[in-house]
Amino acid sequence: MQTTFGIIDIGSNTIRMNIYKIDQENFQVIMSDKVSAGLVSYIRKGAMNQEGIAKLESVLNQFKEVLDTLHVENYAVFATAALRNISNSQEVIEAIHQRCHIPIELLSGAQEGRLSFSGAMQNLSHEDGMYIDTGGGSTEVVLYDKDEISFVASMPVGSLNLFNKYVKEIIPTPAEAEKICRRVEKEMKEISAGKHFFHVSSLAVTGGSMRAVRQLMVNLKWIRSDQYEFKPALLQELADYLLEDETRTIRLLLKVKPDRVHTLFTGLLIVKTIADLTKCQVVQVSMNGVREGYLVEKVINTQNA
Repeated sequence: MQTTFGIIDIGSNTIRMNIYKIDQENFQVIMSDKVSAGLVSYIRKGAMNQEGIAKLESVLNQFKEVLDTLHVENYAVFATAALRNISNSQEVIEAIHQRCHIPIELLSGAQEGRLSFSGAMQNLSHEDGMYIDTGGGSTEVVLYDKDEISFVASMPVGSLNLFNKYVKEIIPTPAEAEKICRRVEKEMKEISAGKHFFHVSSLAVTGGSMRAVRQLMVNLKWIRSDQYEFKPALLQELADYLLEDETRTIRLLLKVKPDRVHTLFTGLLIVKTIADLTKCQVVQVSMNGVREGYLVEKVINTQNA
């Protein structure tokens, strides 16, 4: 029996809604929509202000109208670093529940990493390596072997909060890019406790910024449109190319991915730094992630239990 299910993912940069058609253990996206809400920009002294809560309320009401129009009765809403990294997360969740009658499930960093890996593992080409999910406010890191997780951690750095902290204009300067890379390197060393067990042959990456990076490489004809794996040296080449000419870079990003014009480069620097640290041989871009993992683990597996 086929059913439909909606998932709303509240991120630091974007709020995305996917509607899936489920047929036993199989699923496919039948509709996807997103709003670049930039919730992280409404955080003051570690807490989300009332303007940010109102923005979240507006987007959720907009998505709920779509679900009602399409007669999608079953849906779930979860939040990641957007609410996890603020001091008043419970206040925001309660306010949204009172105003919109929409419950929000707050995922921990470890939960987000495990669910993201669960969603991506169906499409991973290599049976062991590192998997990362780069979001706007955090980056989840998973080590896996034969599809089993051996390590999971969450770093409080993402494409949007790094942009807000280190970039003065739209495109990072070489000095700003260097600071971003050093910050990511510092966070990676902290979660590894100074050990060198992060050397892997394969690095799998998901997240809106990385998908935009891949799209940019396709546009530049550096990779084919059906190619999802490439050598990590391309990441450094792309960073150098984007740093060469700011005007050209802005025009290119506006043409390819205008809603990612401010976060694509910082997302690229996160992945490039991790690829350098892991000394990986290949980078794979995964088109699935935490939303698909949530669907599999918390919806499909529960229905089929």
